Amino acid sequence: MPLSEYEQRVLDQLEAQLASEDPKLESRMAAVAEPRRTRVALGVFVGLLGLAALVLGLAISQLWVSLAGFLAMFCGAYFAFTRPKRASGDPATTAKDPKNKAPRKPGLSDRFLKRFEDRDGL
Repeated sequence: MPLSEYEQRVLDQLEAQLASEDPKLESRMAAVAEPRRTRVALGVFVGLLGLAALVLGLAISQLWVSLAGFLAMFCGAYFAFTRPKRASGDPATTAKDPKNKAPRKPGLSDRFLKRFEDRDGL
């Protein structure tokens, strides 16, 4: 069901407001939407080819054809459900840059060391 003219106008206004308030989020969302569809479509296609090879291998009693089909099905599913790695120049990776690290939360070993140091001071 298509959107009405009013709903489309409101949606456009919301998109423009989001783009002006948080351009980083908007660029991330735009970068993820299109490649994800193509990855899923390609993964499903490879999976279906693998299924056909699996059934064919069982029909002609060739184990290697069935194994190749199973491997193709597995690779297709893996490709469809994983996300591609980002390029190093991508703005989304700047948050993961070691120079921009936020202070990390103390872990279990840090707490043990602090307790040990506090005991020595007594």
